Amino acid sequence: FNATRVTELLNAKKMPPGEKPPTAADCYRFVLSHPSVDVCMTGARSVEMMRENLAALERGPMSEEELRRMRRIGDFIHG
Repeated sequence: FNATRVTELLNAKKMPPGEKPPTAADCYRFVLSHPSVDVCMTGARSVEMMRENLAALERGPMSEEELRRMRRIGDFIHG
């Protein structure tokens, strides 16, 4: 399993109409918001990416509104 769906979730061309793509950090937060998930590994390519990913941990679990948005995007991409 890959938290960004092999970067498809980050691709603006794959989003529902009018929807901005989530960041990788959003994807990590989504995964970590699930009560059955204990670990989510990141693949940061730069120090800046690592900082963004670590900031996701500080933000904590997603709100219900954020979870709905991520599910809406996932449902659209998954078809």
